[in-house]
Amino acid sequence: MPSGFDFTTPDVQDWELEAIWDAVDRETLVFSRHAREEWSLDALTPGDVLDTISFPDEISKDLPGSSRAPGLNFDRHLGRVRLRVKVGWRDTYYVVVTVMAN
Repeated sequence: MPSGFDFTTPDVQDWELEAIWDAVDRETLVFSRHAREEWSLDALTPGDVLDTISFPDEISKDLPGSSRAPGLNFDRHLGRVRLRVKVGWRDTYYVVVTVMAN
């Protein structure tokens, strides 16, 4: 696969989701140092991150050239808190770029 996402459209494609969920199932999804630091600051766990990716309430895409890093945003609403997990692509694998709760 030359790219992990279809950046010709802002629409989230089924194959993009399936590839990320497959990476979760195969335990090949990588967590960046930044993401690990961020979830620690928010008292989250790797399970919280994986649950957000696996059972999102909303999914959006950031395209290259915008103010945000390109990739998919998985949002999960836990009461009054929204957890967002950004998944990006690095050459041949998917990576959790950042995690935030607000």
